[in-house]
Amino acid sequence: MNQVEGLVIREAAGEDFIQIRPLIVKRAEELKLSGGCVSDINKLVRDYCSKPAKFYCLVCELDTKVIGYVIYTYGYCVYVGRSVNMDEIYVISDYREAAQLLLFKRMVKITNNLGYRKLGWLSSKNNLEMHEFWVKHGTTVHSEDQGYLQYRLDKSTIQERHCPGSN
Repeated sequence: MNQVEGLVIREAAGEDFIQIRPLIVKRAEELKLSGGCVSDINKLVRDYCSKPAKFYCLVCELDTKVIGYVIYTYGYCVYVGRSVNMDEIYVISDYREAAQLLLFKRMVKITNNLGYRKLGWLSSKNNLEMHEFWVKHGTTVHSEDQGYLQYRLDKSTIQERHCPGSN
């Protein structure tokens, strides 16, 4: 993996959505979704900054420029317990390999530190690059529905593979 000096992962601030929203639009274009399906910046900021927040966001930045983000929420399942749902992860292609791994590791750490039972997300089954990335980092495909794969890291995999010594 290519290392990139100076990458910083941090919680997003409301003003970061000036840089995040164009990345969301770019991601929607890559997925061949309508650009009109992306919330406007005011709604993103309002939902992010509300109490309680409607979603959470980490950014990856390089020299104060946001080059990637992960949007996530907290969930609950009566069969599994508390979980973290990674709704979207995106990094511009020039930095994808290094920055995506840093964002993913931070999500695993958040899930583990909270003591939650799983980290889950969806990804298009046509995105072979992402599928290889997820499998390489210990995730399992939990189910498939309408062209999407549901990936999952459960608590034991998180603790054994990603956060040893944390049980």
